[in-house]
Amino acid sequence: MGMTRLYTEEFSSEQLVCSTCPHFEECGSCQLQHISDEHYKTWKADRLKTLLAENELEIEEWLEPVFISEGGRRRVTLNALRHENEVFIGYNKYHSHDLAPIKNCLLLTPQLQSIVEKLPQALKNIAHKNHAIELLVQEADGGLFDCVITGLDETGARQTGSIAAMAEQCGLARISFRKDAFSKCETQVSLTPIKKTNGAITVDLPAAAFLQPSAAGEAALIDAVLQGLSRHKLGKKDKVADLFSGCGTFAGHLLNKYTVHAAEGDWAMANSLVEAAKGHARFSAEVRDLFKEPIVGRELRDYKAAVFDPPRAGAKEQAQMLAKSNLPVVIGVSCNPSTFARDAKILLAGGYKLKTIQMVDQFTWSTHTELVGVFEK
Repeated sequence: MGMTRLYTEEFSSEQLVCSTCPHFEECGSCQLQHISDEHYKTWKADRLKTLLAENELEIEEWLEPVFISEGGRRRVTLNALRHENEVFIGYNKYHSHDLAPIKNCLLLTPQLQSIVEKLPQALKNIAHKNHAIELLVQEADGGLFDCVITGLDETGARQTGSIAAMAEQCGLARISFRKDAFSKCETQVSLTPIKKTNGAITVDLPAAAFLQPSAAGEAALIDAVLQGLSRHKLGKKDKVADLFSGCGTFAGHLLNKYTVHAAEGDWAMANSLVEAAKGHARFSAEVRDLFKEPIVGRELRDYKAAVFDPPRAGAKEQAQMLAKSNLPVVIGVSCNPSTFARDAKILLAGGYKLKTIQMVDQFTWSTHTELVGVFEK
């Protein structure tokens, strides 16, 4: 299937436009760049509504969708391949593991795009011939950029200088290696400590820590969560659980208004929260695998609300426990509407009502979207 034909059958010729990206025909990153902006937004919102309707979810109010424009992504995962003495960087082709080289990506912030342009030259003395690697590059506080290289073969002492040169040349504050996505990151170069401030807390950002793709998207999700809680008259002494809390994207902003306990399964991210919590009387955090050990009803007895933001797999086990609780409000944040629908049905079966849905589209020109659902009992 050619890229220009993806989803084309759902649109009339008047709704199609010429892509502004020279890589669109080959690159598999943007699937919907050939749809006019108006029809793209309508299609994406209708697709979400259809999916939730097919799951027989009754929603009292659809809030106005939030669309994040291109040029705002501060986080990117790229593939790189060295052929002879030239390194090619890009995304996968559509439905393929083959590399689609790019020189300019319209999704990225100018600062991140500038780094991407410098990576091929910087990797020449690091990447091995005909061996594909993956690079995660993301921006933290103060315009500092973190880089994690996955899949690189063992490096020798002679490459140490090349890695340091790469950091200097590309403007990277830290470079780490890992064997695969499940391996521990080993820092190779660290020029400046990398931190992330979320509301009332500042954490030391671990390598490969999860950040929302864009600052504007993060702000929209935080606002949706806080708006959902504002319907309830809670004060600073009222406890709110932040589940699958990552590095505290929501926890720090919740802490401005409430007493917060955060739970996260990734040790590095959870530990950064545990350390940050030492300076706050109303904030606590724990390392906890919520898939294997979800927080149960008796632990939530003194809480007034819970926020959960799981990975794409959803939060089935935790949703089952929340459904049995007496929490007045539960807020679900999801980057996968399908697993959100499954978890929502569990909560509805437990007596909750789905009061509002807020769609936040920060995956511009793709079929993916995020949403925030507010449940009340």
